[in-house]
Amino acid sequence: MPLTLATFNLKDFFPQPGLDFAARVAWTAAMIGRLDADVLGLQEVGPPETVDALLARMAGGARYRSVVVGTPDARGIRCALLSRLPITRSHVHTAESLAFPVFQHGDPPPFSGRIPLRRGVVHARVDAGALGSVDVMVAHFKSRRVVPMKAANGEPLSPTTQRELAEGELRSMVWRASEALYVRGLLDQVFAAEPGAHLAVLGDLNDVAGSMPVEILCGNACDAGVLSSCAERVVPEQRFSIRYEGGRSQIDHILASAALFARLREGRFYNDELREHAPLPSAEVVASSARASEPAPTLDSDHAPFVARFE
Repeated sequence: MPLTLATFNLKDFFPQPGLDFAARVAWTAAMIGRLDADVLGLQEVGPPETVDALLARMAGGARYRSVVVGTPDARGIRCALLSRLPITRSHVHTAESLAFPVFQHGDPPPFSGRIPLRRGVVHARVDAGALGSVDVMVAHFKSRRVVPMKAANGEPLSPTTQRELAEGELRSMVWRASEALYVRGLLDQVFAAEPGAHLAVLGDLNDVAGSMPVEILCGNACDAGVLSSCAERVVPEQRFSIRYEGGRSQIDHILASAALFARLREGRFYNDELREHAPLPSAEVVASSARASEPAPTLDSDHAPFVARFE
């Protein structure tokens, strides 16, 4: 029995002023229809009723009979998993704050609980027929926008030097790395119970292949429990999921365990219609006291879906 997995960041998929949400739903449903995925991981989904609206609009949407919706961040976006296959168990992993490694046993935890897991990690085990059980996790990591220092009252402080800007970039990377460590711990639990598990991590990791967060998830190639990128089966010139500042990058991933990766037959980014969207406010503007205006909502997403097919 073939298995098709897909990940898609829908970009602010909820009703907003100035947005024809019905048209947005129609565009998204048409794109998802092209993917023909058995299990679909979504990011930046609004309230559960937005998923209901999407399923109602999709041709064959009723085939996605199993839906798991995650917990939202402060902006109201979350991950979700849609499955045509039976789900035998599911869980949304959450944490009040993320731990960061200490240097020596007995050291106090760094950062005093200031790194939250903003969006719950959706985890489902599906029955993939002849392939057996497959664990699928859907994650959406912190963006690469800098994290400015905050005053004692919680207000962001505008950076004034190159070092302060670099500190903001480091905070952002530490946040993503902490999220990756958290998910890596979940993976290790699965592999401890079943070393040869069929397992995949889907999602917008907001970082590229070879970056620290992605490498943390993939693990050490010399040890058991490693994951491999399904993008390896995509020709390099097509290996991108966003366009930004005139360039192209892959920050949306499907990472598969050795047992599942051995069954990989094809990977594809549906980026033929992908366009660059208006940029988000700069780090300086975000950290300043002035309110940063967000770009106008759009019908399309600024991410390309990524599909991996296994046999």
